[in-house]
Amino acid sequence: MKNYQMYIDGQWCDASDGRTTDVINPATEKAFARVPFGSVEDAGRAIKAAHNSFETGEWRNMDPAERSRILLDVLKKFQEKSQDFAALETENLGIPISQSALINVSTAQNRFEWFAKAANRVLEEPMPLFRGLAVAAPYIRREPVGVCATIVPWNAPLVLGAQGLAAALAMGNSIVIKPATIMPCSLIELLKIIDESEIPKGVVNLVTGSGSTIGEVMASHPLVDKVTFTGSTDVGKHVLSLASETLKNTTMELGGKSAVIFLDDTDVDLAVSSAIWGCFVNSGQICYATTRALVPASMYDEFVEKLVEKVKRIKVGDPQDNTTTMGPLVSEKQRATTEHYIEIGKNEGARLACGGGRPEGLGKGYFIEPTVFVDVDNSMTIAQEEIFGPVLCVIKYSGDDEAVRLANDSPFGLLGAVFSKNIERAIGIAEKLRVGNVWINELHFMSLDLPYGGIKQSGIGRERGLYGMLNEYSEIKSIQIDLGHDLSQRFWHGLIVPQ
Repeated sequence: MKNYQMYIDGQWCDASDGRTTDVINPATEKAFARVPFGSVEDAGRAIKAAHNSFETGEWRNMDPAERSRILLDVLKKFQEKSQDFAALETENLGIPISQSALINVSTAQNRFEWFAKAANRVLEEPMPLFRGLAVAAPYIRREPVGVCATIVPWNAPLVLGAQGLAAALAMGNSIVIKPATIMPCSLIELLKIIDESEIPKGVVNLVTGSGSTIGEVMASHPLVDKVTFTGSTDVGKHVLSLASETLKNTTMELGGKSAVIFLDDTDVDLAVSSAIWGCFVNSGQICYATTRALVPASMYDEFVEKLVEKVKRIKVGDPQDNTTTMGPLVSEKQRATTEHYIEIGKNEGARLACGGGRPEGLGKGYFIEPTVFVDVDNSMTIAQEEIFGPVLCVIKYSGDDEAVRLANDSPFGLLGAVFSKNIERAIGIAEKLRVGNVWINELHFMSLDLPYGGIKQSGIGRERGLYGMLNEYSEIKSIQIDLGHDLSQRFWHGLIVPQ
């Protein structure tokens, strides 16, 4: 049993009341770690430590090049322990060991590196000389927001935790980060590296505990200047309402029900392989997973036949086995939720083409078969609500206009995808999709230079890239300098008191 602690004001500590909670391996249903179950008092101490460090200014006033150097040093040590992190992600999250290093650890490191290097960029923006009553030399300055409260979800703790840490720190902010109660271990290990770095104590803090306790304190505390939340839309609405009481800067990366449109000139085998890749990675537990496959009537039957045959070949099992390609869901609760939606799909008239049950021979673990529904109407619950499990809905359409209409017929707007041999045609479709991000002819791969985020009920704000760093983790200050007027020249002062 591994025993972990929280990290507050540069010190490792237990919960103030001594409470703990076990962390469960979803493949074995056994506890493998224990973490503190933090209290309101613990969250308050972490926020106060972050606030004091920001006010002291040692980190925020540091030369950006020096901040960059320190963050890159953290990255180097992070990379040296890549295999340890991959093993821990598999043990805690259940993602197959054959995928955790590439999908989780490498992605986390790449995002950390991007922001670490971006910390060294020039952030002042000179403006044109203004000549009016006064000759002014204005410029725009970017300054850190202050104390950032980052609430990390359970489905990608290392990726989103590393990203949130690096983005906030690159701009000179202080941070309090809260991993999900059921998925805290890899982030705590990353904090151990930060603890040994040159980042001043108090700048980075980590608190474990329930979202209804720690998360609410972070979202509402008057000393918190920014809240970043990744999770479900319903919880995001609550976090946003708490943050609004003090008008905090917020970034909300919420739910999705992404559609991938296969146009009628797409190779069927490519379409089938892409539909599987887009939906079943991490057992479907990805907010932007393309869980709606929109297929033209002309290729529908062939697509469904080949899809079902290939999905049945997905190997569900022990994530520690290198031949496993899909592991368990993260918890009994998440499996129950997925099974509930599968029953809804069957009751609403969708045809269950494969999956839908628990795999044979796996008595322990929160496993569920990769599931495909066909003949799905886009108005069905399984096509409108986020399931967050390995469930793919196949929807038939006729014509490009109907494909766009169906893709946009969703309360969410996180991501969309289009496949076609005709790039101009694909771009035309992409520009009509009401989403924050579009892939053309591939899924899951994203440039770190580009902003990422959703519209509608998929969120507020953007992450990644300069947009994600400057717009979300800095405040704009405009400075205007009068050039050369003495009192005798300032005739406008006489409008109030004659000179």
